[in-house]
Amino acid sequence: MFRLPLAALVFLASFAASAQSTRDWLAGTTWVLCVSASAQADERDALVFDANGSGRVIRAQGNLAFQHHRIGDTVALSSAGSQRPVQLIASADHTVLQLRGADGGPVAAYALQGSPAMAKCVVR
Repeated sequence: MFRLPLAALVFLASFAASAQSTRDWLAGTTWVLCVSASAQADERDALVFDANGSGRVIRAQGNLAFQHHRIGDTVALSSAGSQRPVQLIASADHTVLQLRGADGGPVAAYALQGSPAMAKCVVR
């Protein structure tokens, strides 16, 4: 009699954990610059996204703090004094974040650290 409710509870808990991990795919991650029209190979930076909505750009010239907000596969970054947030679009598998220019064309791409997308990283 107690087995069915316990099994149902275990199922619901695992479903909720799965939904949360899908919802929080950005939190606690690091993304490495992989493709950039302007960066040199030794100028590679990284984006770090904390769970509380803050983050930082890790770069040789010094780190830059930002706030982030995600809606679906779009991530908006804004730093102190910025007039307009920078928007990144995630790939369907959430392993690449792409920065697009004003004309809609790709400007840079970041790969999720430790993902298979890292094998395709080339700073141009």
